[in-house]
Amino acid sequence: MEEDMMGSEVEDDSRLKGDALVEGQFKPERMNALTDGVFAIVLTLLVLDLKLPETDESILALMSNDRRVFIAWLISFLLIARFWLVHHAVTARLQQCHVGTLALNFGVLGSVSLVPFSADLIGTERIAEPWSTIVFAGNVGLMSLSVGLLARHALREPYLLHPDQSRTVLSRHRSHHLYVLPTVAMASVLLAFVHPYLAVGVLLAEFVVVTVWGGWHFRTRSRLDRTRPHAFAEGSS
Repeated sequence: MEEDMMGSEVEDDSRLKGDALVEGQFKPERMNALTDGVFAIVLTLLVLDLKLPETDESILALMSNDRRVFIAWLISFLLIARFWLVHHAVTARLQQCHVGTLALNFGVLGSVSLVPFSADLIGTERIAEPWSTIVFAGNVGLMSLSVGLLARHALREPYLLHPDQSRTVLSRHRSHHLYVLPTVAMASVLLAFVHPYLAVGVLLAEFVVVTVWGGWHFRTRSRLDRTRPHAFAEGSS
């Protein structure tokens, strides 16, 4: 009986110590649920800007006249989709988070929530207006910095990560979104005073390069993953 009581006391002490170790830390599920909701609302708000004036012209003519609005929607949609994928790649590696993680995540959500406004500027005020392009490029840079800071935060506090997850993806997103993309956004801001269309083109070129490189990297890694089991089997035999 005494041994049982001592065993239960030890278990209680270990459980209390375990609780003390995770005090102030949370599971990331609610953070991810809120993030997904904000991204979904932002995508919905982008669609609300797609309106045609009530005139007697044909729909095709009206859409042609307002094509800049549809182009702004397409650019913004791709931008939001890209950052959702990056955010998912970062937070999928978290097994827990704390107040600092939540604060950085709110920074991401704040910058994302500005996209409908900056997209509306380049859609209604025309890309040729330098300041609308500057606001949009600044919004891109702000989103990039916020996501990069979140990735750096995860790398600096590895106890938040799943132990079986590689840090290579986090390192890549930290480097690209803290340094490369903000530099591209700054170049776009400077180009906006000279050639606004070229400024937007620079942002699109970065997106295309990253998409092509990411697709090539994924295919290469998938090919290696498929060949590794065969090589291991041959080595074992």
